[in-house]
Amino acid sequence: MSDTRSVELVLRFPNDMADSVEEVRERDPEYLNRVIRYGIVRRAVYRELQRPGEPLPPFTHS
Repeated sequence: MSDTRSVELVLRFPNDMADSVEEVRERDPEYLNRVIRYGIVRRAVYRELQRPGEPLPPFTHS
């Protein structure tokens, strides 16, 4: 990832889930970062695959 930048997110969770997220953030912030990135990429891929009638761009291996 050569072109990156920081983004600040504000998320609202039920209290028990928010407590768990805070614990993970304090214990291993890099893990939480990877989990959030995975979720965002997965959602983007799903949306791309759900577009009707639009061909997917060709796969290029770098």
